[in-house]
Amino acid sequence: MRRVENFPDIVRDAHLETEFIDARTTKHIRYKAGTSARQRRLRKEEQWTRSCELGRGAYGIVYLETRGQDDKLRKRAVKEIRKYIRPGQPLDYDRELEAIFKFSHDRYAHCFVTADGWYDDDDSVYISMEYFELGDLHAHLMARKKIPEYETRQIAMQLLDGLAFMHENNFVHRDLKPGNIMVVATGPEWYVKIADFGISKRRREDVSTVNTMGRGTYGYAAPEVLGLGDTPENASYTFLVDMWSLGAVLYKLLTSETAFGNIVSLLKYAEREIDFPSPPLNAAKVSELGSDFILALMSPQPPARPPAASAKVHPWFFYSIEAPARMENGGVSSIE
Repeated sequence: MRRVENFPDIVRDAHLETEFIDARTTKHIRYKAGTSARQRRLRKEEQWTRSCELGRGAYGIVYLETRGQDDKLRKRAVKEIRKYIRPGQPLDYDRELEAIFKFSHDRYAHCFVTADGWYDDDDSVYISMEYFELGDLHAHLMARKKIPEYETRQIAMQLLDGLAFMHENNFVHRDLKPGNIMVVATGPEWYVKIADFGISKRRREDVSTVNTMGRGTYGYAAPEVLGLGDTPENASYTFLVDMWSLGAVLYKLLTSETAFGNIVSLLKYAEREIDFPSPPLNAAKVSELGSDFILALMSPQPPARPPAASAKVHPWFFYSIEAPARMENGGVSSIE
């Protein structure tokens, strides 16, 4: 088992002094600076109670936890990551901790779900994170609704801001999808944040290590991540896999469909045997610039995809798109 002192400083400093009261209740001790010489360091206790499960993925479960009551009720999301995939095979969760605390800094917090600490027991690691009442983009698309192009473009720029920060710091997300995009505010002025660094990785690290941690989510993972096409093996872990995933997310938001419904069609596209599926974009009346942008992001050849910094100045973001019409009751139609 890895000792706390062996983690990077940014992770070690975020470790919470914790007591497990019972299976559902934990108590943390936090410290903050005081205001006088006699009280230079103030000690504060917090007791949290697990409420319900919010979701689960390949390597973790996210729970809602609360403390206080009534008008002073506080909520947080806690992600539990099992330390072992199976007996004798530890899970490498170091990079998720490093990524989430790196991007919880005020400089990046407007783009990413932030965490305020982590704790652990013999079996699991727990990450304390901000909670979002509105859930994720996947929940907003469950009824197969489409988001207007004007609003999709807002979401796209916010995601590009986050990806640019990640890539500048040599991180690749590798699992961008609607379920990993949390909603702070809905349309017509969307505000979203990127979540879940479960299979993110620093690009400079050994590819063989990355390979042990999953391959993203089908429907949003680039073909080279799934081993399709004729790209070199190490292309599976460049920043450009995130650009494909961004294009796949935007396609889903605009059309309510995934671009490639099965792996056979994705393989044929990756090997350039079929064209990109543009008809759903045309049916959704997406602008030519919007369609061109998605097509560029989802090029079967990674080098042809624009990096995040270049994508942010694509003409689509400067093209005039009509804003959603206001309804008679004064509201705004934000979901078609």
